[in-house]
Amino acid sequence: MIGDLVNGTTTRVGEQVRDCLTGDGDCTNSTPKTYTPPGDLNSEACSADACCVWEYIQRNLTVLFIDTNGTCNNLARSAVRLGFHDAGAWSTSSGWGGADGSIVLNADEISRSENSGLQTIRSTALDFLEVYGDYGVGAADLVQFMHNVATVACPLGPRVLTYVGRHDDDTAAPVGLVPSTQSDADFLVGLFENKTFSAIDLASLIGAHTVAHQFFTELSRAGLPLDSTPGVWDTNFYSELLSSSSPSGLFRLPSDDALRTDSRLTVSLTTFADSSTGQDIWTRRYARAYHCDSIRIRVITDECSNSSNSIRDVVGHGLGKFYGTE
Repeated sequence: MIGDLVNGTTTRVGEQVRDCLTGDGDCTNSTPKTYTPPGDLNSEACSADACCVWEYIQRNLTVLFIDTNGTCNNLARSAVRLGFHDAGAWSTSSGWGGADGSIVLNADEISRSENSGLQTIRSTALDFLEVYGDYGVGAADLVQFMHNVATVACPLGPRVLTYVGRHDDDTAAPVGLVPSTQSDADFLVGLFENKTFSAIDLASLIGAHTVAHQFFTELSRAGLPLDSTPGVWDTNFYSELLSSSSPSGLFRLPSDDALRTDSRLTVSLTTFADSSTGQDIWTRRYARAYHCDSIRIRVITDECSNSSNSIRDVVGHGLGKFYGTE
């Protein structure tokens, strides 16, 4: 345990964060959504309620993230990626970076090659900040909130515990801390270990590629999905990754292929690929790993986890089952 949690928790939110980080608690919110805003956005009642403005943001994001067939769309996919690239640009020795909103606030950072394709979702975030910034909404919280709303917009996606209270920083994040699609397994495992993640965490986080397309790794095949159902947060990515070659019409990132046969990940990958039990196991593991990524890197290291606010009831339930077609 790190940050202010070393000396114990003093709030309910601090206890939730601690239990998620230690594995003693669930990192998803399975309770029914009952929250309704106490008034319109400009009302005193809304201003007095920490969750209120986020409910209005959630409603607007959900409309943007869901396609006409009920699956999540390209903007949602980009929001998932934006959240990870902002949170993941950090290590235990970096000294700065990580879930601080810099990917939105710093023009140099967003122009880095690893962030290619994120310009549109960054513009969306800036538009939301222009509307909601006067209501106390910051870039760091908004980026992670967008990730969490996007995962729920994808059918079967987890409702990750959601908190606000991060500090914005417009300093560009350290370079070299966001994984490359060309990295080998040893490099990736080491990179994530330096972020305090295990090989199991790494295996769970790459599962977000279930809703991904590639546009920049191989330009001649730009636009190909990384699994057969890229609008659904399912485990097809894992079962298809474990095949010896990428199925027709799909693209396999060199980094994913390198991890596919690495002994440190194979048990987890096989577990997540199980057609009967893999979905629940994976989504819970993903929620824990991503929650750690977006919380521990910024909220805990800034020693404000006990004073951060839970808006866990604002993010709605996604579709637990999906019978449609993409």
